[in-house]
Amino acid sequence: MENTQVFYCEDSLEGILTGVYVAWEKKVRHGNVELRTENDGDMEFFCEYHYVKPESFLAAKVWNTMRKKLGKEITENICYAAAANEKEKGTAIYRTLVECLSRYGSLYGKKYLDNLKNPYVRKVMELYRRVNNEYHHYLGFLRFSQISHRILFAVCSPENDLLLLFQEHFADRFQGEYWIIYDERREKALLHAPNKPCVLYRDGGEKWKDLMDAEDTEGDYEELFRGFCQHISIKERENRKLQQNNLPLRYRKHMVEFDEIRRKNLHD
Repeated sequence: MENTQVFYCEDSLEGILTGVYVAWEKKVRHGNVELRTENDGDMEFFCEYHYVKPESFLAAKVWNTMRKKLGKEITENICYAAAANEKEKGTAIYRTLVECLSRYGSLYGKKYLDNLKNPYVRKVMELYRRVNNEYHHYLGFLRFSQISHRILFAVCSPENDLLLLFQEHFADRFQGEYWIIYDERREKALLHAPNKPCVLYRDGGEKWKDLMDAEDTEGDYEELFRGFCQHISIKERENRKLQQNNLPLRYRKHMVEFDEIRRKNLHD
């Protein structure tokens, strides 16, 4: 009986892709490999443990291979699945890539994940849809406030790790602006300077919480937006249940039009 090869890697796209590279290079039977992003501290019988440090150049090799051999769609599926808040995602991603890149795999040579009979492929697609749905919700629900030095600052608390997914959309939309998107659940931030690539800061701390409390001293844009929302609202046609279906409560915490506390402070 062969031992299970358990690879612990960082819970990030870079960490998982590094884990894929290291596990593949071990040349053990793919069915015995597990990629884990959480270490519960419990040791299991018939397991060998490996601890993988994220390496950008190794992750880049796996990324380039996916882009070249699998195409844009599968690469996007894998990247979104890696952002999911799910402890089994690492193993699902690894074994899906085995199906795609191994000449004995059911998806070898294909450009999309269609073998949903495979439980790992099915898991990747489930995670992809979950992350993609939340991502598209935040594209409409994320709100920026203007703080000192005309920096745009937004706060979110997504169930999945969406920050890296935001960079392409908002870097294109606000390419000439300084902006920050802060994930308060994971205490990390995505920073952008005009016409430059985004930078991810992982160090949590009080500085981000201070920015959360900072406001534009005049509050002009926020007040105009609130006024717009009130102006287009028709009280007689309000449907709270439908509103909650279209805009779930968990998204409202940092939305200007639902921020009663900040609204009161601006009027005081």
